[in-house]
Amino acid sequence: MRTFITFEFDKRTKEEIAKVQTLIKENSFKGRFKHINNFHLTIKFLGETDNETIYEIYEELIKNFKDISKINAYLKGIDAFRSGNNIKTIFLNVWGEIEKIKEIAVRVDDITNKFGFKRDNKFIPHVTIAQDVELKIPFAELKGKLEDICIDKIIFDKIVIMKSEEIDRKRVYTPLKTLYLR
Repeated sequence: MRTFITFEFDKRTKEEIAKVQTLIKENSFKGRFKHINNFHLTIKFLGETDNETIYEIYEELIKNFKDISKINAYLKGIDAFRSGNNIKTIFLNVWGEIEKIKEIAVRVDDITNKFGFKRDNKFIPHVTIAQDVELKIPFAELKGKLEDICIDKIIFDKIVIMKSEEIDRKRVYTPLKTLYLR
């Protein structure tokens, strides 16, 4: 099964992200826009993983994250990953306790590497809103329109191992294992 490790957002935060997404849609000809239930902050994409490995990774997470407390964060401003002139991904920037988020990502990377998963040396905390977007206006203009939007008071209080599957031509995420932070 296809899996990843993530921080989930509460309902309020997802609704606020959806409002930002609507503004991007209004300024786009086309794109693949995330469903509101699928907004998250990926810590590590695993890819194809069997149940036994998921369980073993979860056990290692429990051992290695006893000292990690909840994380305060906020989302402000958009940016993009590009391929040449094409926008591959538009995302919200993550701010707040970034060093804690990065520390968790490094620890998760160390743990998953023990199970044969490739290291991720380019972790950038972000929240994907849309992919393969064709904008009606220059990206810099869109970025300027959204620079003052801030989604605050976000608390990451759990790390989730998530299953990703396609059902009826839609991407559906299902929590497999949840580790609560203190």
